[in-house]
Amino acid sequence: MEFIWDPLMVTAAMLLCSAVGYVILLLSRMGTKPRPNPEKNRTYACGEVLKPEELHPDSAGFFSPVKKVIKPFYRRVGGAHTGDLNRYLLWIAAGLLVLFVTVFLMEVVLGWAL
Repeated sequence: MEFIWDPLMVTAAMLLCSAVGYVILLLSRMGTKPRPNPEKNRTYACGEVLKPEELHPDSAGFFSPVKKVIKPFYRRVGGAHTGDLNRYLLWIAAGLLVLFVTVFLMEVVLGWAL
């Protein structure tokens, strides 16, 4: 038995499955009505009820272990992190370029297959 790829049949099957899924979603939403409850919006933290304005995660504490591990590298490149999105995207693109060149050199020069 030979399998023949038919893009029209696959597209039709995907659209049909999406339509059936959407109908099931609509039917499931009809059965339940939202019941707002102020208790659901309260933040519970170790027995204390906190107000939303009291909640602010400390981003410095989140990144401090990373900074500690790569401190010498971070000292050199830390000044380049200005908060500009275009510069961050440039860093990401440069990192990907370094990664691709490294993989290419490993494949071609050393003959390692990843």
